[in-house]
Amino acid sequence: MIGKKGMDRVEPQISSPLADFQSAPGESKERTQEGKSLPTLTKAELAELLFEQVGLNKREAKDMVETFFDEIRDCLKRGEAVKLSGFGNFQLRDKPQRPGRNPRTGEAIPIAARRVVTFHSSQKLRAMVEAPGKTPDDLTTV
Repeated sequence: MIGKKGMDRVEPQISSPLADFQSAPGESKERTQEGKSLPTLTKAELAELLFEQVGLNKREAKDMVETFFDEIRDCLKRGEAVKLSGFGNFQLRDKPQRPGRNPRTGEAIPIAARRVVTFHSSQKLRAMVEAPGKTPDDLTTV
C-alpha cells in the first residue's frame, strides 16, 4: 500500500504460465495489462536459458538467439511467411490506403497503404495458454 507513513508498497503475486521462463525475481522486465503486472521474456533471457538448459556458452547462446531473429526478419523482408510448428505463423499483409481523420481538427487525411506483419498463434500454443500448467504432451488430444 502507498500513502501511509511506514507502509511499504506491496506488489501482487501473480501465477503465470511463463513463470518457468523468468530469471530470479526482479530480473525480468515487466509490463502491465488491466492493472496486473506480467512478466516479459527478453532476448537476453532467452540466451541465458540456452546457456543454462542446453549448455551452450554465453556467446554461442547470444549468437543463436540473434541469428534466429535475424532469419525471421530476413524472411519477412523478402516477403516470405514464417511458420514455426507448434508456435505460430508470421505473415505479411498489405493494407490499402484508407481515409482517416486528424483527431484534433477533424480534418480528413489519407492513411497511406502499407505492409504489416501479423502473427497467428497455433492451436497448440493457444491450448497451452488457455490451460496453464499442462505440458504439450497433455494437450495432444486438444
